[in-house]
Amino acid sequence: MEDNTILKAEPLPANTSSAVTANPHIPSVSASAVLGESESMPEGTPICRGYDFNKTLEEYGKNDGKDKEKNILDDIMSSMLTTGFQATNVGLAIEEIKRMRKWRLSDVPWKEGDDIDLKPHSVRSKIRARIFFSYTSNQISCGQREIIRFLVQHKMVDVIVTTAGGIEEDIIKCFEPTFMGDFKLKGRELRKKDWIVPLIEQMHDEQDEKLSNWAKQMAASDGANDDD
Repeated sequence: MEDNTILKAEPLPANTSSAVTANPHIPSVSASAVLGESESMPEGTPICRGYDFNKTLEEYGKNDGKDKEKNILDDIMSSMLTTGFQATNVGLAIEEIKRMRKWRLSDVPWKEGDDIDLKPHSVRSKIRARIFFSYTSNQISCGQREIIRFLVQHKMVDVIVTTAGGIEEDIIKCFEPTFMGDFKLKGRELRKKDWIVPLIEQMHDEQDEKLSNWAKQMAASDGANDDD
């Protein structure tokens, strides 16, 4: 009879120090591929662990102070770093933002060739990182606009980089609120009430008129200089 077995189940040598290899009924292929022995991780390797809400009940349950909610929120945000998946990316972004806000020019030693006015430590310690904040128009359309406004209002960012749509959506929200919608809604029906385009066209016409008058003034000025 022909033997069609691809992988033979052979018992591994008995090893009393390993529960995996000590079982003679486990095929060697399975033992090595699935039940392989673990290796020690380097010291300091982060452990995947989410936020423990039981800890919240134990530590903050008796705390009725105004900082209770703040402490809980800080702990939840910090735990994202070791939660895994997209939460870890959020946690890394949080750490990077903290690093940017904490940075001062005094963190970098002054060296020959640098601006001499920036040599005193008292001066360097007051110069912060210049933070650029970039976003697309959909961030204004959604509830992120309130967060962006807060950041700008409290001078947490220095430079904003956005699209023309980001400005347009902001103008729209200044006149009327944006309502929660659905991807199933028909765009043709939503655009029947057109009120923003006339405003933009009016702004465009006013700009063209001002530029036209400016061009005429420049032309007249050049002509007067030629006569001289």
